[in-house]
This record gives sequence, structure tokens and C-alpha cells, in this order.
Amino acid sequence: MLLFLATAIKTNAQLICSPNGSIVLFTNYDGGNLNINVDVNIPNLKIGIVTYEAVSVVLSGPFVNNVTAVHYAGYNSPNTNCGVPGIPGTIITGAPVGVTPIIAVAPASPLANAYGYPSIICGYSCDTNVNQGGCNTIDQIQAYFMGQFPGSIIRSHAVQYNCWSGTQNLSGGGTCCLNPVANNLVLTALVSQPLCNVSCTGSITVSAAGGTPPYNYQWTGGPASPTYSNLCPGVYTLTVTDGAANSVTQVYTILNPAPIVTNLTQTACDWYVFNGDSLNATGIYSDTLMSANNCDSIINLNLTINSVFVGINQVGSTLTALANGASYQWFNCSTNSTVPGAVSQSYTPAVSGNYAVIVTQNGCTDTSICKNVVVSSVAEINESTLIHVYPNPVKNELFVDVVASYIGKNCHVFDFVGKVIYTQKLTSASNRITVNELSKGIYFLQIEGVQNKWKVQK
Repeated sequence: MLLFLATAIKTNAQLICSPNGSIVLFTNYDGGNLNINVDVNIPNLKIGIVTYEAVSVVLSGPFVNNVTAVHYAGYNSPNTNCGVPGIPGTIITGAPVGVTPIIAVAPASPLANAYGYPSIICGYSCDTNVNQGGCNTIDQIQAYFMGQFPGSIIRSHAVQYNCWSGTQNLSGGGTCCLNPVANNLVLTALVSQPLCNVSCTGSITVSAAGGTPPYNYQWTGGPASPTYSNLCPGVYTLTVTDGAANSVTQVYTILNPAPIVTNLTQTACDWYVFNGDSLNATGIYSDTLMSANNCDSIINLNLTINSVFVGINQVGSTLTALANGASYQWFNCSTNSTVPGAVSQSYTPAVSGNYAVIVTQNGCTDTSICKNVVVSSVAEINESTLIHVYPNPVKNELFVDVVASYIGKNCHVFDFVGKVIYTQKLTSASNRITVNELSKGIYFLQIEGVQNKWKVQK
């Protein structure tokens, strides 16, 4: 729990940090009802609010349409301390059409200060070198909003502890400034942000006007010049002192651009060429290239490789493609031509030769190896009256009826990949083969015959 001395800070009217500024800030602990009257014509106006407890923000006024951004940063705790009804969470109304308010809960402070909290949650005093009891120092708060609105500077910053009440007129200025205008001394900055992620190519060039020339420029931890170059992402502080010993301190933020990332999703057959490499496995691959502005560009490839199974099983002169659920086209390797009409999963050539199958599956096509089939030396028995196999499909028992010339011959059962799993001799004209122990599937029955002939039954 955060404990504070509940002492209100009196408003020091008309305290303007920079009349050319376009950022107006409101910071307290208790939150409450913050009614902001935009009664000053400030082009490209950005409004920032910081509270620990929730705040109800209402924007109005003759120049409210000048508002281009409204940004809340704080702890956003439910507010029961600023009247009834309570405020369960920060709400912002009255922003011009096209301006979407942002509510950020405890974002990290871009500026480290031993007296302030590392996340932006609240503020109540103008001190930057006194412990803030769990809240932020105002240099942390101002650095945060200047990072949110790069290139802009603070116009005014109203800071108090207690609940907001009444109407806050922008013409009334604020209570705190890190860069109070001294003798009309005003700073104008040109901030060049880095083009590449994690690169030190930023720069800040500041020019002073007003006050009493000459001007002395001093960057904290940096050069004594108006330009600070080769800057990495971070927060940089400049103090300018004029000839009358009046000084202005301003905080500038160099941002870290997001990395250039391209995400690709590709599907390929068998292999894919990615930046000169041939990839043959499904997975996620990354590579870093140089972009047009000489920045690292990361390409992430989500690759799916679809392969085609082109295995063939051969039983006698019958060839069967092992890929299921595909499209098939049988191919005569001897004549280098497709076989018209041969588009089934199995194919029995009529003549001897070398045969392959073209398989199309998952949008990919591949061709198997060529299998040699000899038809003349193992002619199939065509006389259906000599051998009768039934029933088909079979559940428990298969019957094989043959004429006398086949009695004593062997009968082989092959599985789908051509492995012999059962052999039985035909001992009579009617033979019974028990198959109830076989798993469900497709099997082939081969019956030896006379004169080097055989019969294959699927």
C-alpha cells in the first residue's frame, strides 16, 4: 500500500513551461473528475494524464477539436475516494472524432530516477531529488509522454495530490516545469529517429531563441554542442544557458523502431528453396536479409512439405499402389507412355514389361520405380469353371473349390504388402481355409496350378 502525506499543492497560475509546447499534462494521486476546458488555440494538442486511482476525464472547450491524442498512464485503481458514485476504472470522453484515447496501466518509465517508481503510476510533487513515496518524479512522467509524442515538448504540467475537481482551463497553465521559460528562452528541436531496430543512428539538433545570446548547450553525459549524434534508443537531457545565466532543461527521446519482420506460409511438394537452401522437411525457418534502407529484415517461413508415397506391392503380375486415398495413373516404362484407362489402385498388365504408377496426393504428384512384370511365364488361370473361391468378402471361413488336377497344389495367402502369412495344401475338391484370426483388411489368395499357371484372387 502506498502512504502519502495528504497535503494539497496550490496552483501556481499561468505557469507555462514552453509557450510553443503542444503537450499538456495532468498528474495526481487521487484521480477523480478531471474536466479539461481547451480554451487555448494549441495546434496538434496532446493531453497526458497520470493518476493512481481511476479518473473520469471529460474534454470540452472551443478548441477541443485541436486535440490529436489523449493518453492515460497510471495504476488505475478503482476510485472510491473522490465522491459518489465511485469510478471503477479510468474513462475518457469528449475526444474529437478519430482520436482514440489510450489507457496504459503501469507502463515502464523510460527514465530511471532513484527517488521515483520504475513504472508510471502516480505523481504529486515537483521535486525530482526527493523520495516520492512510491510515486514518480515529474522528470519520469515528462520523459514518458515525450516518448509517446516524439518531436513535441511540454507546454504545461498541473500536479497535485488530492482529487481533481472543478474545471481545469488550459489557459491556467500548470504547477511544475522541468524546462521553465527563462527570459523568453525557447528551444526548438529536430529529432531524427533511427531507421533500424537496435541501431545507434539517431540524432538531436536543438536551436535556442529568445533570452540573451550567446547560448551554451550541454547534454547530460554528452557533448557541449547543439547537436548530439549517433544516438541509441533512450532518453537524453539538454540544458541550454543564455548570456544572462538563464537556463532551460529539456528531455528528448530516441525511439527504438520495431524490427522488420515478414511472415510467410508456404506449401510445397518434396522440397522448397528458401534463400538458396533446399528444404525437404515441414517446419519453421528464419533468415535475415538486408532491406532497402540497409536494416536487418527477418523472414520467418512456416513451411509444409507434402510428400507422396509411391511404394508398389507386386503379387504375381498384379501391381498395387500402397498410397491410399490418392489418384493413380499406371505407366508403361518400356514404351514411356501412360496406360489408357489404368487409373485404379491395382493394375494387372496384359503383356510383360516394366510398369510404374503416377500417384497424385495432397496436391503433389510423384512416380514410383518401375517394376518388371513377366506375363508369359506365369499366365493366370482364366477358366473360372476350374477354380471357385467364395465368399468375398469373407468373415470366418473361405472356401476354395477346384477340379481334380489342382488337388495337392499349394494355396498361399498374402497380405497387402506381399508377405506370405498362410499356406495350405488343397487336399480335396472342396477346401476350407479359416481366416477368423486375420485382421480386417485386403488379402490376396494365390493358387498354384498345372503347366506353370496360377490363380490370384483379391
